[in-house]
Amino acid sequence: MEIAQQIQMSLLPDAAPDIPGVEISGRCISAAHVGGDYYDYFCCGEHRCDILIADVSGHSVGAALIMAEVRTLLRAQIGAARSTSTILQDINSQLYEDLTRAELFITMFYAGYNAATGRLSYSNAGHNPPLVCRSGGDGCSELDAEGLIIGVKPAVLFEEREIELQRGDVLLLYTDGLIEAMNGDGEMFGTDRVCRQLSQVRLLPTAEIIDSFYRSLYEFTGSSSLQDDVSLVVVRLA
Repeated sequence: MEIAQQIQMSLLPDAAPDIPGVEISGRCISAAHVGGDYYDYFCCGEHRCDILIADVSGHSVGAALIMAEVRTLLRAQIGAARSTSTILQDINSQLYEDLTRAELFITMFYAGYNAATGRLSYSNAGHNPPLVCRSGGDGCSELDAEGLIIGVKPAVLFEEREIELQRGDVLLLYTDGLIEAMNGDGEMFGTDRVCRQLSQVRLLPTAEIIDSFYRSLYEFTGSSSLQDDVSLVVVRLA
């Protein structure tokens, strides 16, 4: 299991893509030796950076294997000028039979950022909507789009939306282990708490923003271990 964990962690990106004006950090901490969380980012052309986060149901070796399969399918598409909705549609159609046999499913948020225009296009397959904290603002807004969880139906259409990001904006992608973590009183960490903290720490470097969330999570639960896998990706427009 420890070897499996090492292999799985090696599949996650070890460095952010070099995109002028964009600072990105990501981290995944599993509740068990292996888990189903996955995030990635990679360059597609001169100005485009694709960013995604996904969660395969369960904490088994099977979930980790499906995660590796997702990575292989996505990496095969690097460099193709395709819409986020089309990418999710293809991933769903290619994985549907495997997921059905394994009795698993996947939630995924997929975004493509164009550094030349500042526009972020995105689609969502039933994943927790990422949060955007605008420069100069105190609140957050969710990036959501209509789309069914991957592995439920063989053919699914995914909505694609677009937002224009500005200098100083911070984007947080996360898996449900963050907001569903519970303290001793049965209270969940929740989206509101995440939003408040993001507003407070948005000026920190992206790696330090991630550090702050894990510290808050451990303090909130009163435990040094996680109840569920927690993956975070933070993007800031410098």
